[in-house]
Amino acid sequence: MQNIEVKNLTYTYSKKTPYEKIALKDINLTINEGDFLGIIGHTGSGKSTFIQHINGLIKAQDGEIKVFDINLTQKKPKPDLRKLRQEVGMVFQYPEYQLFADTVEKDIAFGPKNLKLPAEEIKNRVRLAMDAVGLDYDYYKNRSPFDLSGGQKRRVAIAGVLAMKPKVLILDEPTAGLDPIGKRQILNLITNLKNTITPTIIVISHDINEITQYCNRLVVFNNAKIAFDLPINELFTHSEELLNMGLDIPLCVKVNNYLKANNIKLDGDIITPQDLITAIIKYKNQGGSL
Repeated sequence: MQNIEVKNLTYTYSKKTPYEKIALKDINLTINEGDFLGIIGHTGSGKSTFIQHINGLIKAQDGEIKVFDINLTQKKPKPDLRKLRQEVGMVFQYPEYQLFADTVEKDIAFGPKNLKLPAEEIKNRVRLAMDAVGLDYDYYKNRSPFDLSGGQKRRVAIAGVLAMKPKVLILDEPTAGLDPIGKRQILNLITNLKNTITPTIIVISHDINEITQYCNRLVVFNNAKIAFDLPINELFTHSEELLNMGLDIPLCVKVNNYLKANNIKLDGDIITPQDLITAIIKYKNQGGSL
């Protein structure tokens, strides 16, 4: 089942001025229900501009965008952006900077209150969202979000989006600025959310080592176009092309490529560190020598 369908999307900043810059050119992409989609690309490649189209933050100039039953490029009637932003939740980079209320509960309740939901429904949504991100309702509800750790603040911000009950969750660099433990906790949280709350998740990241451990499909933006849209296990057959684009490849893929160049062939798809460890153990158990 398709959640999002984009056809021939083109967007130019500062059109018809000396500062004109093409940000997106002829983008075609379908995002299906259940996708755990990663989007990568160097700065200025078009990935952030693309995502802002999906949430209606940027109005399309050319092309078509359909999100569920909402046609974002139709002229009349105008697309229902209020409905769109309930169904597509966006967690921006450093979302903790957008916290504003004096308690955690009030901050998370802001979106549902704007929907004019009954007070009991709002409270229930806040409680469920906090539970989903691992924050005990009774312990945290009356605490100031500004007194929490960086990782906890980010959980509050994510809970605020979850309280809107989106069908699709988009996260822009969700681990930016966190220490390694905080990064792992947030990525594990996102994986759990996909399995329990929001079936379709889109993550923008510059850290390919990180994103490949969680996503099942990667879209690579380069020079305003989609260079690749492939399952994880197929993408790194194009390692040289990715490197030529200025993108890194996972360390375990580099190790596997090095071993192949030295006539050591490991079984299976080597994408994550665990894949590499498992394949090396199997190789040695079969009498191989490194």
